[in-house]
Amino acid sequence: MTSSLSALEQLLALSEEMLSAAAAGDWETLTEREAARRALAHSLPATLTSDLSRASEERARLVIEACLRCDLRVRPLVEARLNELRVVLRAERPAA
Repeated sequence: MTSSLSALEQLLALSEEMLSAAAAGDWETLTEREAARRALAHSLPATLTSDLSRASEERARLVIEACLRCDLRVRPLVEARLNELRVVLRAERPAA
């Protein structure tokens, strides 16, 4: 496996960990994994796939798509939590 493909696999692992954390309501772990994933993504070169064979390019595409699917599943869980927090914050606001 090339280093580029390995980095993408690491991104997927972090994405899957984020999904698990969100599903469990473990917002601290979700935040930690998201920060790690963001740092890894920012460290990737723009020419990430230039050294990949045709078969590895296909695997890279599948891994990236899997990351995106994780993101799509995390988003509604985070939005639901944000809505819960908005309700709590409104309830705790002192009356004027």
